[in-house]
Amino acid sequence: MARNGSRWALAAMLAAAAMDLVDTTIVAVAAPAIRADLGASAAEVEWAVAGYALAFGVGLVAGARVGDRYGRRPVFLAGVAAFVVASAACGLAPDPAVLVGARVVQGLAAALMIPQVLTVIQVSVPPARRAGAFAAYGVTAAVGTVSGPLLGGLLVEADLLGLGWRPVFLVNVPVGVVAFLVAAVAVPDSRAPRAERLDVPGTLLLTAGVVAVLHPLVHGPQHGWPWWTVALPVGSVAVFAAFVAWQRGARSPLVPLSLFRQRGFVGGACAQVALYAGVTGFFLVLALELQTVHGFSALRTGVTFVAWSAGVAVASGFSGPLAARFGRRLPAAGALVLCLGMAALLLATGSVHGGWGLAPGLVVAGVGMGLVAPTLVEVSLREVGVEHAGTASGVVATAGQLGGALGVAGLGAVYLGGGLAVVLWCEVAVFALAAATTLLIPHTATR
Repeated sequence: MARNGSRWALAAMLAAAAMDLVDTTIVAVAAPAIRADLGASAAEVEWAVAGYALAFGVGLVAGARVGDRYGRRPVFLAGVAAFVVASAACGLAPDPAVLVGARVVQGLAAALMIPQVLTVIQVSVPPARRAGAFAAYGVTAAVGTVSGPLLGGLLVEADLLGLGWRPVFLVNVPVGVVAFLVAAVAVPDSRAPRAERLDVPGTLLLTAGVVAVLHPLVHGPQHGWPWWTVALPVGSVAVFAAFVAWQRGARSPLVPLSLFRQRGFVGGACAQVALYAGVTGFFLVLALELQTVHGFSALRTGVTFVAWSAGVAVASGFSGPLAARFGRRLPAAGALVLCLGMAALLLATGSVHGGWGLAPGLVVAGVGMGLVAPTLVEVSLREVGVEHAGTASGVVATAGQLGGALGVAGLGAVYLGGGLAVVLWCEVAVFALAAATTLLIPHTATR
């Protein structure tokens, strides 16, 4: 790519990545407004969050393979176009069912977009400028992740054109259209010399197993936990067993089972599940608590989350160099700092004080997140061979997304049954589990 062309291409891809990153957190702040306007149940609101994470997670590896086989540019453009259409459908949704369905399509579209971004940077940006491109992606990821709650609060509070919460999704339309037009001209096309086949049966089995666990967690509380809330998770064991059996015999498995013989990979994947289960569920539960129990506006809720964002921003700035020195000990320490942050929030739940009483705990938790999130994947993959690096990174990312979906469902059920304090105790346990699983990563991973 020429210099100017690469800059425009990078800008278009980063704009698409920002849409995905913001959409993973922005909905939590808008959730009470969505529920009130559409008459949605708690379960439907949870599915609006978890459905996106689930679809994104199970589609990530498949999205990467589609790009390798059919071309990264056309697949990226298809993903952006689908994301724009799905965002419009979310913003115009007349009822909760349409919103949840559109959110699932959004997640699938993101699974087509996002894998192409890093691959295009790797194969198309000249080596002299590649480090700068990856750094720009890192900044976009950090800013997009931490700015979602505040942006959501601003958009809901502004009530643009009397649309209430709907601009939370509709804002993606102009951004996505511009990204599509620029990418169509500036992003170069490329394909993998030997693209692996899609593992459609494996993807369907994994999805069915996760849904069998999620559905009872989301709907059980409002139905009094009937028999099927036990039967479905029990039945999921057979589905996951079928998934493993299929992976053993598949020509191009979704998840190469040989990766699970590597302790570092197993530890990293398990830690990702625990970490994002805690974080994603926490955002939704705290946003609901502040707005429905304490009467916070959407904007005031978003401002409260700025303390978390500040902690993430500070810690992520120096986590990279520290990871090179301390290896697995850094994400383990970050997860333990998250535990401390949740403990501080437990002490502050009786004195919210306009949100400022929560600030110390949120800052501490944000620092923990800033230490663990940018480093966990990298230290988890240090012992993975080059031939499996792409698939392994995709699987670890998938683990985080599936953990997020499970966290929304599980912690949402805990919140409805026991309140915020019980959720925060669960958060301490979940983040402690994340710290413990990083101990599976060998000491030799430290450089």
